[in-house]
Amino acid sequence: MPDRPEYGPAVATAPVEPAERVYLWIEYLTLFGLLPLLFCFRSVHVPLPLLLLSAAATCWWLLSRDRDFDPERLWNAPGFFRGLPAVLALWLVGVVVLAAGVKWLAPDQYLDFPRDRPGLWLAVMVLYPLVSVYPQNIVYRVFVFHRYSRLFESRESMIWASTLAFCCGHIIFLNATALCLTFLGGFIFARSYAKYRSALLVSFEHALYGCLVFTVGLGQSLYLEAVQAR
Repeated sequence: MPDRPEYGPAVATAPVEPAERVYLWIEYLTLFGLLPLLFCFRSVHVPLPLLLLSAAATCWWLLSRDRDFDPERLWNAPGFFRGLPAVLALWLVGVVVLAAGVKWLAPDQYLDFPRDRPGLWLAVMVLYPLVSVYPQNIVYRVFVFHRYSRLFESRESMIWASTLAFCCGHIIFLNATALCLTFLGGFIFARSYAKYRSALLVSFEHALYGCLVFTVGLGQSLYLEAVQAR
């Protein structure tokens, strides 16, 4: 029996039919390719936070109606504690690499956010994990892994499908730094979710890296006002 239940439906499902495979491909490419492009070119005039929360709510509703979905994956505290040491160890490496990289390549930006706007920085540290991170992980990890596991049938291909969806979702920020950061971050988060099946863990991990990016001086590449001003 394939190991698909590890990251997709909680029970084994029948092989996907050709027509369904075509539909799933169209759906995946539309949701995670075409729609970000439309938003990027201002063809969709919806505030980004509203769009994200609506997408997360829709994905949660679809998952809740799917009998093959294990709702424990929306939280999964045991998976959180199993994966926490590895997540923290890799994050500490990321702290050193990102901080040293910004300090070396863009010293004027290093720690500029907490230094110049400490009040706003503190608000981002508190609100970003709650308002942005968990909704993103419902969409890009929990929903993508469950919905498209019949399309991407190996763990490796599923990880890459989630990684690319996450990266393409950030094309709206219109800069290469955002794409590089979210490609690397998307791979790390997808790998963690595939291994531990815990949205709580991957959201915690996502929040750690996101807050680090905002703190060390790369946050302007992922800042909403920068998008709206273009």
